[in-house]
Amino acid sequence: MSESSYNDLYPEQREADRLAALRSFRILDTEPESFFDEIARIAAHICNAPIGLISFVDEHRQWFKAAYGTELRETPRELSICTHTIRQPGLLVIPDLRKDFRFKNNPLLDVEPRISFYAGIPLRTKEGLPLGTLCVLDYKARRRGLMDQQAQALQGLARAVLNQLHLKHSDRALAEAETFKQHLLASCGECIAVLDLDLRLLSMNENGMRAMEMENLDSIKGRSWASFFAAQGAEEAAQAMKSARTGSIGRYKGFCPTHSGTPKWWDIVVTPIMNDAGEPQSLLCVLRDITELKRAEDDLRQSEGRFRTLVDVMPLSFLSPQAVWFSDLNGGFTYCNEYWYDYTGLERDRRNSHGWASILHPSRRDDALSLLKEAFSKENSFEVEIPIRRASDDTYRWFIVRGQPLRNEAGEIEQWFGIAMDIHERKQSEEALRDSEERLQLALKAAHMVAWEFNPTTRRTKRSENSLSLFGIAARHDVEIFETVHPADRPKIQHFFDRIEIYGSDSVECRIVLPTGHLRWVRARAEKAGPDRIVGVTVDITDHKEAEEEIWRAANHDPLTGLPNRSLFLRRLEMALFNARQNGTSVSLLMIDLDDFKDINDTLGHDAGDALLKETAVRLSSMVRDCDTVARLGGDEFALLVVEPLKLENSTRLGALILETLRQPFTYQKRTLVSRVSIGVAAFPDHDGEPAELMKDADIALYQAKSQGRNQVVTYSPDMRRVTEKRVSLVRSLREAIFNHEIVPFYQPKICLSTGKIAGFEALARWRHPTRGMLTPETFGAAFEDHELASEIGKLLMSIVVTDLRQWLDDDLPFGRVALNLSPAEFIQPGMVDNMLRTLDWIKVPPKFLEVEVTERVLLGRNPDNVSKMLREFRQHDIHVALDDFGTGYASLTHLKQFPVNHIKIDRSFVQNLENDPDDEAIIAAVIGLGKSLKLQVTAEGVETFGQAQRLHNLGCDHVQGYFYAKPVPACEVPALLAQWNQKLIHPRPARQALLQAC
Repeated sequence: MSESSYNDLYPEQREADRLAALRSFRILDTEPESFFDEIARIAAHICNAPIGLISFVDEHRQWFKAAYGTELRETPRELSICTHTIRQPGLLVIPDLRKDFRFKNNPLLDVEPRISFYAGIPLRTKEGLPLGTLCVLDYKARRRGLMDQQAQALQGLARAVLNQLHLKHSDRALAEAETFKQHLLASCGECIAVLDLDLRLLSMNENGMRAMEMENLDSIKGRSWASFFAAQGAEEAAQAMKSARTGSIGRYKGFCPTHSGTPKWWDIVVTPIMNDAGEPQSLLCVLRDITELKRAEDDLRQSEGRFRTLVDVMPLSFLSPQAVWFSDLNGGFTYCNEYWYDYTGLERDRRNSHGWASILHPSRRDDALSLLKEAFSKENSFEVEIPIRRASDDTYRWFIVRGQPLRNEAGEIEQWFGIAMDIHERKQSEEALRDSEERLQLALKAAHMVAWEFNPTTRRTKRSENSLSLFGIAARHDVEIFETVHPADRPKIQHFFDRIEIYGSDSVECRIVLPTGHLRWVRARAEKAGPDRIVGVTVDITDHKEAEEEIWRAANHDPLTGLPNRSLFLRRLEMALFNARQNGTSVSLLMIDLDDFKDINDTLGHDAGDALLKETAVRLSSMVRDCDTVARLGGDEFALLVVEPLKLENSTRLGALILETLRQPFTYQKRTLVSRVSIGVAAFPDHDGEPAELMKDADIALYQAKSQGRNQVVTYSPDMRRVTEKRVSLVRSLREAIFNHEIVPFYQPKICLSTGKIAGFEALARWRHPTRGMLTPETFGAAFEDHELASEIGKLLMSIVVTDLRQWLDDDLPFGRVALNLSPAEFIQPGMVDNMLRTLDWIKVPPKFLEVEVTERVLLGRNPDNVSKMLREFRQHDIHVALDDFGTGYASLTHLKQFPVNHIKIDRSFVQNLENDPDDEAIIAAVIGLGKSLKLQVTAEGVETFGQAQRLHNLGCDHVQGYFYAKPVPACEVPALLAQWNQKLIHPRPARQALLQAC
């Protein structure tokens, strides 16, 4: 295969991912390994093959990691057989390479000794990327390929190869991670130590050993971490370690001298090292030497101590001055300290030229000057708060200015002395507090909240001003704290205050009655602030309560119909059954399903479907008592819960009444809609007593109502459960059979009555059961009611049949067309025709060798237009369409006109009594005549006697099928059957010869 064609099959991105995954395992061009060599030898031995290979495919070649039975080490990728294997989801078996068109020109097949047989399985990663193959080769062709046990063993060995690759990859990653960790620790300048959870030293990096002046790790390994440090700070260290052992990060400072006794202080950060379960398994300590920083802190602390001592001996008024000023009697500054000059911008050499007016901010100058004038006029010590301009940015800050008159011996004021302290932050805090109080009042009003204070001894209450507007309660002291509480909730209030006395705080929800008579929900929260003081807030939560109720309703009710949903219904069912068991009463459960709901949605739209659901809900609700429950469980499924005193027979009669009521038509947008339903009934104590089991009983009864024709009421019986469980068990077993490829086609020939030759085959499903042998659809046909399962069986049969056709074409067998039965489930699968055509194209089988058979059940399905479209697509691609079981339906002639049919098959029920029943003969004659008029082929099924065959020939039937000619056979017997049949045509038996002569 050329590289360009290979890339067509593997998109560029997918191939890039595959090659990247292959290189990540570092397996290419490595030395031979006994493990892989042994796997190749075992594979060859199990499969009785002389050659076993383990290979990996890169962009240019196929390289052999292990080669048993050959010296070959690699091949060009374009010549490799394994490039086809890695495209397969599973095992690829090529019975004869020389007959496979893909390898006819492959030069590797001409190398002596020549290989003929190949079986390989792709080696896929967990992400599904193929790295290479495990394969075996033989010099002889094998028509039967591999036995199941050999195929399973080959799959197991492939998994072992992949497990070994992943193991080597993981070991390499661990080793690289460990090397990286060691380099990281060695390059780190800090001291790094690892402790176990008992705080014993496990390891320390080299920088740490040097910082600690330790010679080797063995001398300190295993020592308690606390033994390195002085006792001071032990509590802080213990708390840090506790935090780390619980998954957090701890930090502390500790004194730990070096091994030689050098005193050192350390800043230690403790981090947990987690295991795979996310739990701490050890602790990582990173130590930073802060000895110099600690020494600087100590020096600073000593300096601060000396300063504090100096301040303590100063006069009290000089403890913390920020500015010192002296002024004359007129207010002109005579001296200021440096801070005052720097802040105000006054010129130091013009002391008497500036007064208070020059340092006040213009925005507040007049008010400040008035305060100062009044203060100086009293000729006593004073204290005022004024804004003083800051020269650097022309803003102002608030200062408290204190002044003291300095008098002479005569008591006359000579000058003023004072200090100015910056109180701007305090002033801002006071303003912020006032603003905060205003915002609090606004917030209380916006949040529908009232703040209050209560004295339990005097019973006096204070409330915020908004209490009257919110709750109609005056703010005066003589109003009772909760006088408007609803009488039913007053016990809650007493309990509320009792809990506050005991626990210090509590909250309560209750209703209050407004002066208008309306009810509001409130929540009060309070705590004890003193012996006779309780403070709290009361919040209006009416909207919250209404929202909670709406949320509860939304969570428990169907939004379309307003009925309880499945969740609420199950809780009510559980409670009803509990009460019934306690009181000895009964509970009935009716499961109701609309029969034609999808048709209404498809034809009239979802609006009409919604209208039907709402009308159904209204009618059901009108038929029950308040103690009963009607619920919508989902889609078009409803449930009705009927409690005592009604018994099972009453519920059955109620079901019949529901049928009649819902059948009454109603009008939607000028269209008349009619609803028909199927109902399943189950009851306690007649049936199960657990909610889930009773629901299952009713569902089983509903299923029976559907399967028996719909529009009826069916009461559950234990026999129904046994039938259902048998069906479920059958479905489960069939799923396993599909997985194990136990569903296989058998082929029954179709005989041309005019020539006696085999004109084709019909592929019939068989189940190769591991214990019961070969089973026909009569045993497992009920499983086809499961659409998903039927579709899976159809896909499996299709792939096997097309593979068989390819083999027969390679063997030049004249098998004609092969008919494949399609179930109704396959016609609802999107892209079904395209999938079949892709399968035919992939395996290189021309469509003209395939025929599909459909029954009237398919044609009468919910979407006949879609079915007709699919059948036309079959016809366009030269795949014939056969109408099976013709004559058993009531609209067969209509189908022949409406649908593109090539072939009609007369049902075996008419052929069985052909020799004895003139009516059957008349029907067959009419069908044959109809087929000839419409130029359709006619085949009669179920031919078991010579007389039946002879009459069909006389009536002009084209083809016949039945045990008279041959029973269905597996694919491997078809070549022999064709050979024997052709031989019999040359030397026919007497009876067959007579039939041929009649032809």
